[in-house]
Amino acid sequence: MLLDVAHLDISYGANPKPTVQDVNFTLNEGEVLTIVGESGSGKTTVIRAILGCLSAGGHVSNGDINFAGRDLLKFSNSDWLDLRGKDVSMIFQDSGAMMNPVQTIGHQYIEYIRTHSDMSKEEAKQRAIDMLARMNLPNPENILNSYAFELSGGMRQRVGIAMAITFHPKLLLADEPTSALDVTTQAQIVKELMNIIKKGGASMIVVTHNIGVAAYMSDKIMVMAGGRVVEYGNTEDVIKNQKKPIPRSF
Repeated sequence: MLLDVAHLDISYGANPKPTVQDVNFTLNEGEVLTIVGESGSGKTTVIRAILGCLSAGGHVSNGDINFAGRDLLKFSNSDWLDLRGKDVSMIFQDSGAMMNPVQTIGHQYIEYIRTHSDMSKEEAKQRAIDMLARMNLPNPENILNSYAFELSGGMRQRVGIAMAITFHPKLLLADEPTSALDVTTQAQIVKELMNIIKKGGASMIVVTHNIGVAAYMSDKIMVMAGGRVVEYGNTEDVIKNQKKPIPRSF
């Protein structure tokens, strides 16, 4: 088992009532779990807790998060720095918004690679070029010389995915990775994500509003509402035999 989340409560500030309550799920190597639900249901909060990056005032108030046999709730800052970007990576809803607008893609990508490795600048540049080419981005060197605002939404998202998989992480966390894209680009990104899982053996948790995407991508589905899990299980069981009707689009 790669990830085991048990009885997870997440609270903000001094509020005695947790925002997210009693979340339980497991993830094996090579599996894909999608978390679906309305806005504000707690989906993103759960994956941010796994990455140890809850927003200001957020904290795990109960439960356990175990990754590859390690208790993440006992991690020090140095432990997190070693884990993030290497064993666990995040793909954001709009990767372009997470990039520095006054630095080139290449400057940021090369710095990211060198922060997590002992590669030289030239070696890091070549790794970045190879990863961008893997994402079917044309002229990778031109991409490295570009700024985020000069790229389309689909291109920025591919850059974000390339960066996230640079070190072949064991676990990918994807927060609405296709919601800001047109339908054609959505399909391309989903296909690329599935190829990563099949070829690289990584596991993935995808937060999405789209039950169609969830049904296509996942081995397991977890439905959240009001900070609680209302449905969880194998994809076929949840889609076909759910206890409550699941909206086809949130």
